[in-house]
Amino acid sequence: SDLDRSVAFYGELGPFEEIARADAVAVLGGTSPASIMLILRETRSIRQTRSGPQTLGLRSVTFNVGSLEELDRIEAVLRTHDFFTARRSIADGTSELLRGRDPDNMPLSFVCYAEGKEPGADYYRTITDMVYSLDT
Repeated sequence: SDLDRSVAFYGELGPFEEIARADAVAVLGGTSPASIMLILRETRSIRQTRSGPQTLGLRSVTFNVGSLEELDRIEAVLRTHDFFTARRSIADGTSELLRGRDPDNMPLSFVCYAEGKEPGADYYRTITDMVYSLDT
């Protein structure tokens, strides 16, 4: 709902530099083709909030981070803005999952996978069981 606010938040949250901006759209990321890219668009309607768990469209964004230190840094940013939701270990330590929200209440997830542990069927069953909890 506020492009400047979202650009500042995502710039603090991750390695997202503002690459381009035109009118109500900003492109964040790195200039490398291997970089993650976010495209943010400011809504200009009266109704700027998500309509709940039955809304069509994107449910959540999950970022794979490379280390627990990075996960800790992201958690600190989320807590600073009061956007932290939860943190937990999944499937006997296969990964550590951090959940939060962005300034427009979009659910965000950050995951760090443990070295030497491959996610198996149990891991993905846990993820599917969590889908509805992402909106809470």
